[in-house]
Amino acid sequence: MENSSLAVVEIDSLAPGGDAAGRQIAGNSSSAGADNEGRVVFVPLAAPGERVRVQLVREKERVAWGELVSVERAGPDRVPAPCPLFGSCGGCQWQHVTIEAQRRAKKTIVERALGLSADHGAESIAAGPPFGYRDRAKLAVGPGPAPRPLGFRARRSHEIVDVPSCPLFSPALDTALPAVRAYASQLPAGTEIDLQAGAEGVHVNAGQLDGNGAALARREADRLLAAGVAGLSIGGKPFAGRPDVDVAERGGAPLRVPAGGFSQVGRAGNRVLVDRVLEAVGAAPGTVLELYAGSGNFTRELVALAAPARVHASEGDPAAVARGARAAPDATWSARIPDITADVVVLDPPREGADAAHLTAATRARRRIVYVSCDPQTLSRDARRITAAGFRLTRALAIDLMPQTFHVEVLASFDRTLDP
Repeated sequence: MENSSLAVVEIDSLAPGGDAAGRQIAGNSSSAGADNEGRVVFVPLAAPGERVRVQLVREKERVAWGELVSVERAGPDRVPAPCPLFGSCGGCQWQHVTIEAQRRAKKTIVERALGLSADHGAESIAAGPPFGYRDRAKLAVGPGPAPRPLGFRARRSHEIVDVPSCPLFSPALDTALPAVRAYASQLPAGTEIDLQAGAEGVHVNAGQLDGNGAALARREADRLLAAGVAGLSIGGKPFAGRPDVDVAERGGAPLRVPAGGFSQVGRAGNRVLVDRVLEAVGAAPGTVLELYAGSGNFTRELVALAAPARVHASEGDPAAVARGARAAPDATWSARIPDITADVVVLDPPREGADAAHLTAATRARRRIVYVSCDPQTLSRDARRITAAGFRLTRALAIDLMPQTFHVEVLASFDRTLDP
């Protein structure tokens, strides 16, 4: 029910999705009806250990959601948010708490999702600096007369918050942003702008544009290319400059991806992730099947690890398959799931988790499944199916690829315990 009740809440944790969570204190709510002592309340922008006053916006018998009104007792983990847009911009959720508290929370979220105890739980892995790590971003053009705003969606809203700078952006994105903003401010409201930094600079992709938008791109292309933009695409089709950029970490095998194509959020964090996947796969893994292989991020390193055995890479996006075949030509690539039984399966599905066909293929692994997940909740569901097929969870890593947000990358290793 919608209402305007006030409540006092003792905050005890940071929760999946970005809110803080706590318990309502007895006898303090102005809502009509029974006392709601002990009810769970989710509150954005609060921190663990705090007592806060909350405007409840939605209530149920055992759970409620609210907006922070005031902090009556600050918690030990609260810090000043460095970005003046924090709280209105939806790009970050946790700038107001220490990085140590963020990582503790992510570790706990992973452990709860996988049913692990704190004594035998997940390992917390830092994967780069707390700021300046983003090499990839999706922005949107806001409404109004030109020059229009360009930024992220607002917190809990579809409105656009104008973002003249972002402390999470890598130096390359930060350098190119003023020229991108000047270009995008003339585009129609709602146009999405993808940015991808790589070795050559920043690749930019603007969403589908009409004739006026294409004419603007022609006029602005030279200025963009002179301002750190390596290439411009429109609707995913190359328009000026390079068609993609090399997003490989320094010293890594080349990996060319256009803006809008999937890559990890930052190159430094991706190096940590790739290294941990290779560690989990292990030396001399035999035949490897990689499912949801994308553009070859792991494949390009797995081929050397598995040799002389083969790496079979499967990816449903034909454009990604083509990029992957260039990044890892020694692998066998397919847009379908190959009918093979591998020694080790590497599984890296989208946020919604693996579908039934991919899980069936993965659980044919003779020895191990290495599952990379960006959502602990869908991993929890898939982990139950994997263990039911004769595997045991042997290790879980909570990898902090995206500080200042609730997002956490999980690497889970499952070893076979029963004959297939």
